[in-house]
Amino acid sequence: MEYLYHLTPWPCRSETALIPDSLTKEGFVHLSSAAQVPRTARRWFAAESTLGLLVLDPSGWGEALRWEDLYGHGEAFPHLYGPIPDSSVVAILRLAQDQAGEFPWPKGWQATLSPLVEGPDEGEALIEPGRRFPQPVLPERAVLTLFPQAITILARRPGVERLERPGSAIGPDPVLLLEHQGHRLAVCSPGVGGPLAAAALEELIALGCRKFVLCGGAGALTPELELGGLVLVERALRDEGVSHHYLPSSESVEVDEKGLAALADRLRSLGTPFVQGATWTTDALYRETPSRIERRRQAGALTVEMECASLLAIARFRKVQLVPILFCGDSLAGGVWDFRDWTAAESLHDRVFWLAAEAALAL
Repeated sequence: MEYLYHLTPWPCRSETALIPDSLTKEGFVHLSSAAQVPRTARRWFAAESTLGLLVLDPSGWGEALRWEDLYGHGEAFPHLYGPIPDSSVVAILRLAQDQAGEFPWPKGWQATLSPLVEGPDEGEALIEPGRRFPQPVLPERAVLTLFPQAITILARRPGVERLERPGSAIGPDPVLLLEHQGHRLAVCSPGVGGPLAAAALEELIALGCRKFVLCGGAGALTPELELGGLVLVERALRDEGVSHHYLPSSESVEVDEKGLAALADRLRSLGTPFVQGATWTTDALYRETPSRIERRRQAGALTVEMECASLLAIARFRKVQLVPILFCGDSLAGGVWDFRDWTAAESLHDRVFWLAAEAALAL
């Protein structure tokens, strides 16, 4: 596949990267081949220290794509007469200007990109959760908790029903069923990390759940977020793998607006202080380097965790509601990791769990 490329200031924003000013002013989007990218960057973006490079799959563009030498440079460049389709963006690379004023390709970059960025496929998978678990046995509303002790404590309460391993990926803790404020709730610990939590969510959806509140711990990226502070997630930066199997490439995945508004209203009615913002989802907890942390802060992330982007992508793909509420645990805000002994704050975890249960009733 011959990819084409579009240069844009960093950080990339979809509203400007996909519909740049040139489309309005000149009627087309300026693109480059792989060989043309370094020269284009040096000529037109010398004042920028960092650029975003959209890697584009031009198949399906048809006559909207033209190779033209409009300015008599003796070289034809690709032009797209229309906005860049979101589905055509297979990757976004970051180019940093070196001391010589050049924008070299990122270290390790190859013309053959990772299979991860080829985009999601159409149609059903061979192993569809709806075929494996065709009988819905769970209520519509569910709380996903990443606090394992919440399951242990809740299981001891009178009247709580236990379902041992209703699916194959759900566990090892049981799914609990309880009556709360006149509503039946399922409570599950989906497991830590995007892949494990994603498999559990897929099975919970197949088993009948449609409205989810996720509550779990996260690392604080700003000093204002103290131990126990709550963040109602608006969007999650996709620095993980699972979400790219469900949605086309993009910087982040957004939370359902109606669900987000409903939970915000419920938390305000309970007098619970919280902030709203973005989170950074990563697969690599031991590769949260200072430079990457700073870039994610610049992109708007307040916290870092390992599940939100994966679960939000599945929720959008399966057309269900999922809203995360994050408890600020350790801190990565000061240049030195501060554990803050957050796993021992069990009373705070329990409070967040019951806030999530109350919020689930608003969906």
